[in-house]
Amino acid sequence: MVYSIDYIIFIFALLVLGLSSAFDIKSREVPQFLLYILIFGSVLLCVFKFIFTGSLSSIEYLPVSLALLFGFSYLMYISGQWAGGDVQIMLGLSFLFTSANISSNMSFVSLFINIMIAGGVYGLFGTLIMGIIKYKRLKKYLKFYDVPIVVLGAIAIASSFILLPLPLNLFIPAILFLLVSMRYMYLISTTVVFVKTPSAKLEEGDWIAEEIRDHEGKLVVRPKATGLSKRDIEKIKSNNIREVLVKIGLPFIPGIFLGVLITVLLGNPLLSIFLSSLP
Repeated sequence: MVYSIDYIIFIFALLVLGLSSAFDIKSREVPQFLLYILIFGSVLLCVFKFIFTGSLSSIEYLPVSLALLFGFSYLMYISGQWAGGDVQIMLGLSFLFTSANISSNMSFVSLFINIMIAGGVYGLFGTLIMGIIKYKRLKKYLKFYDVPIVVLGAIAIASSFILLPLPLNLFIPAILFLLVSMRYMYLISTTVVFVKTPSAKLEEGDWIAEEIRDHEGKLVVRPKATGLSKRDIEKIKSNNIREVLVKIGLPFIPGIFLGVLITVLLGNPLLSIFLSSLP
C-alpha cells in the first residue's frame, strides 16, 4: 500500500509540475489554481500516507523538509532570486518528499540536491541560450579576448573529459565550463534581459530595473527584491508613466521539475557517483 501511495505521489507531482513548467515557459506565469492544486493535493497525500501506514515515520521529518525546501525557497524569494510561484511549489513538495533517507526516491535531501544541480544547469544553459538568441544586442558588449577564451576553454574541457579518470572527468570539466561561462552569464544578466514594457502590461511580481520617477522627477516606485506589488502598478499607471524597464528572468519552474524527475527516477545520482568511485 505504501508503494502505491508513493507512485500516486510521483505521478501527481510530475503531472502538476509538468503543466506548471509549460505555462511558465510560455507566459512566465503559472495559473494560481495549479499552485493551489499542488499545495492542497500534497497536504492530502501526506495525510493519506500517514493514515495508511499508521506510523509517524512518514511525517516524522516533515518539519525538517519544510524548513529546508520551503525555507530555502522563501529566502530566495525575499532576495529577489525566485518568484512567488516557485515558493508555493516548493511548499507543496515539502509535504510530498518527507523521507530523511538520502538514498530514497522520497528524500527531501536528495530532492534539494537535485533541484540545486538540475536548476543550476538549467539556469546556466538557459541563460546562455538567451544570450545566443539575443546575440545582436549582446555582441556590442563583447571584447576582443572573448573568442580566445571560449576556444581555449573548450579545448581544456574536452581534454580533461578524455584524459582524466572517473569521477574527475565529470567534475573538472563542469568546473571549467562554469569558469569560462561566468563572464558571459554576467554580460547576459546585465544587458539583454531588460525589456521596455508598457505599464498596461505590468504584472504583480515584475522586477523593474531602475527607480521610476514621474514627469517632474519625483520618485514613484523603487525596485524591490520581491517585485512590483498591485499598489506599485496602480501608482505607475496613475502617474501616466507609459512604459518601464523590466527584467525578464529565466522561468525556474522547469528547473524544479527536472530536479523532481531526477529524484523520482534515480534517487540521488550524486551520492551514487561518489560511492561508485570509492575503492
